[in-house]
Amino acid sequence: MNKNKNAAPKSAVNMFFSGVVVLTIANILVKSVGLISKIALNTVVGSEGAGYYSSAYEIYAFLYVIATSGLPVAISIMVSKCRAQGKVKEARKIFNVAMVLFMIIGGFFASMMALFSDEIANFISAPNTSICIVAISPTILFVCLSSCMRGFFQGYQLMKPTGISQFIEAICKVGIGVGFALWAKSQNYDDFTVAAFTILGITIGVFLGMVFLYIRKLFFNDTEYYEPEKILPNETNKPTKTILKDLALIAIPITLSSAVLSLTTIIDTLMVQTRLLDTGLAEDLVRVYYGDYTTLVISMFNLPTILIYPIANALVPLISSTIATRDYERSANMRSFSLRVINMIAVPCSIGLGVFSYPILDLLMFTKDSVERSAPWLSVAAVSVIFLGLIAATNAFLNTAGKQRLPIISMLVGATVKLVGNYFLLDAFGIYGAPLSTVLCYLSAATLNIFFTVKYVGKLPNVNKIFLQPLFCAVVSIGLSAIIYMLISSIIPAKIATIICILTSALGYVFMIIRTKTVTKEELLLLPHSEKPIKILQKLRFFSSKC
Repeated sequence: MNKNKNAAPKSAVNMFFSGVVVLTIANILVKSVGLISKIALNTVVGSEGAGYYSSAYEIYAFLYVIATSGLPVAISIMVSKCRAQGKVKEARKIFNVAMVLFMIIGGFFASMMALFSDEIANFISAPNTSICIVAISPTILFVCLSSCMRGFFQGYQLMKPTGISQFIEAICKVGIGVGFALWAKSQNYDDFTVAAFTILGITIGVFLGMVFLYIRKLFFNDTEYYEPEKILPNETNKPTKTILKDLALIAIPITLSSAVLSLTTIIDTLMVQTRLLDTGLAEDLVRVYYGDYTTLVISMFNLPTILIYPIANALVPLISSTIATRDYERSANMRSFSLRVINMIAVPCSIGLGVFSYPILDLLMFTKDSVERSAPWLSVAAVSVIFLGLIAATNAFLNTAGKQRLPIISMLVGATVKLVGNYFLLDAFGIYGAPLSTVLCYLSAATLNIFFTVKYVGKLPNVNKIFLQPLFCAVVSIGLSAIIYMLISSIIPAKIATIICILTSALGYVFMIIRTKTVTKEELLLLPHSEKPIKILQKLRFFSSKC
């Protein structure tokens, strides 16, 4: 009896990690291509042009979150439920209703961006950005329709269409966007016009990704994904009004939480340039600073999330299932283990970005002037990665406990701290005020989330195990790598020295977390395809050969 009880959870955890792997690979591919586009943008368009590009892009990104963060999740949940109940017609109707809804939402936001582009550009103290806002405005409509189809496929547990469409978008962002930028540059257009041509790469890419999803949906046979004996022969369709209500109940809390979290970026878009201009900094220098900050610092600061968010996203159904079966002990164990895994990623990423900010930016082929300006800003912003990891984990805990509204409160408090911090810190410390206020924002949001988790979900696991041990391992491995870098960077090319030190840090960190038993052999066995690596570690005497 006990043996069977133990076998099922292990299977569930294996499925959890398999989902994490799929999502992580997709994120790495998309983010890698996105990073290449940022490097190309910095090289071809320059810091000032990148500032125009980023101003328009961040406005689009905020509207994108509002339009698409909650509804696809709601669609996937509702379609998945229909599959379990054999309701083929209802799943199709949910998709059709959602498509009409998404078309209305996307069309509204796209129209508002295009019609009021001048007003938006003036509001953020970047009047020349107007043409960039117009260039990116249709993307809102395309991405809304794409998100509807992605949510539908995810309801059938099909992640490949989402991954392929995102990869199409990313490739076009680089290929078409940079191609247009080079052509516009050869025509001697102004920086803001070159930035607008670059943005067209995003618009075309999202359109082509949407077309791919539409074709995939056109040839999709949904009945293949139902058990024949479970399909209801005389199914009655749920009223459209009820479907809309169900979509809203699931989507609105998720959308609000995501929108407030992304509000920190839009606050920077609205305030950084204006506050720096108020300090008397020259307008062209303000554009350069803002372009470097958004292109280099924000891009690098967001990279660790490609490893963190898949874990948080995969946590929700897994913990929900343990709560549904009232297996509260396993639920607590999963929270402890997942929080430890997230911290084992977030802590070394934070310290590594902070210590090696200049070598990493230099390695990625950003222009030298931009690297010299941005490296200190990245060292400050890197601290936030730890808090982002805590927010991602605790958001998942609160959502599975039915406390979806509490993360909204945390994010609102964080956004308020960001707003006030920007106002005072940008005046006191110049551009350094932006990453400083970001650190304070995520610190306050994470602190509130931890409070809510302890109060409504259950006490957090042992602090030493989930935080102090990963911190110790990261400090030792990265500290030694920093010493090695100082010794060899004057002897061999700096970029090669950086690669050596990154690899040394990674291997040293793995060695430390295993030697200190921060992660155990039993936990590694939960990972898919982990048997061979564990055998190698046993031969190297990291683990005992006994099971």
